[in-house]
Amino acid sequence: MKKTTLSAVLLLLSFGIHAQQHDTAALVVDSYLSILNYDALPADSTLVLHTTISYHGQPDTFYMTRYYTQKGMMRVEVRNQQGDMLTGLCTNGKDRYRQYSRQLGWWEDQEPDEFEVTLQGYDFRGPLYNWRNRGIRLTYNGTSEVEGHILQVVIAEQKNHFMRYYMFDTENHLLNLVFEKDSMMEGSTLRGGIPIDWKVIHEYLPVRESLIVSEESFLRNGLYTIMKSSATLEKRNPLLFNQD
Repeated sequence: MKKTTLSAVLLLLSFGIHAQQHDTAALVVDSYLSILNYDALPADSTLVLHTTISYHGQPDTFYMTRYYTQKGMMRVEVRNQQGDMLTGLCTNGKDRYRQYSRQLGWWEDQEPDEFEVTLQGYDFRGPLYNWRNRGIRLTYNGTSEVEGHILQVVIAEQKNHFMRYYMFDTENHLLNLVFEKDSMMEGSTLRGGIPIDWKVIHEYLPVRESLIVSEESFLRNGLYTIMKSSATLEKRNPLLFNQD
């Protein structure tokens, strides 16, 4: 019978602990996603989200419209008060991945992976949606008390993104707080950008059998931002996702 070295035992124990932390984190995240229930959004309609974005300390209010249809169709438009397009993203979920260039004044093709990285910041479903296929590594980090609420903490690591700390309410299982750290997975190459200091999700809005974040605020680089959204279901229009 072979002798088991102390280092091998410690390695096995460490592996077991990490596996347990991952399994617990996966349960917390999957429970949250099941409550959001985005798969229940009707496939024959387009979900339209109208969002106002207010930056404290700046006079302008920006307006974001997001169109979503199942099978990966997504369109994002961000405009200023004058109606000028500032940001635009559009995909039919199959062979069209386009981003609007404000400098050039037209839409340009993007590689699918590059488009996915850009889209995550605008996707109403959040980065955790479909986390397995996005290569996100989850770790359970215990609980933390915030203003009398006990929150479960999950660390999410994803290539080319900042490390995120997600904090879920133990009573309703919904996401309340998000923090970002400037550390990233080995091999990541983030192009510009800085992490958010924190994000608070204040309210969720029911849309049929699903829940959509309707109010959130966050702090980045000393700038406090508030986002408020309303949602409607409209007749499906495939042209939205196949034209500029």
